[in-house]
Amino acid sequence: MAGERKLLIPVDGPENSLRALSYVIKRAATDKRLRIYMLNVQPALPPSFFVTRAMIESHYEANSTESLVRARRVLARAHLTAEVVVRVGAPAETILDFARRKHCAEIVMGTRGLGSVKGLLLGSITTKLIHSTRVPVTVVP
Repeated sequence: MAGERKLLIPVDGPENSLRALSYVIKRAATDKRLRIYMLNVQPALPPSFFVTRAMIESHYEANSTESLVRARRVLARAHLTAEVVVRVGAPAETILDFARRKHCAEIVMGTRGLGSVKGLLLGSITTKLIHSTRVPVTVVP
């Protein structure tokens, strides 16, 4: 679509991801140019003599399915679609790489809601994204 605006929402399952998704859904109601990407990043598991590749792949699939199920429902209720992608790797680096490759105009993510004092500090992934990307990062409380 000409003039589309690509937004990336990293989704890891908890309420913070759903708050970010709700924020994007409200924006999508007034801006039909939005193209939404939902990215779930699974931290890479180290190789082991006791765990097979098939077991690791099964673990990634189960975790990503669990992390995305509620977000998929929220999108369906809003009658919106998103390209849902699962990647394996270091979360911040994987998010940054995906946003760059897809030419995302913005990254939208929720805070962890750690309370008043802890909440003043952003999580390490959010902080790394803010300092490492050239696109705006919207942090939804």
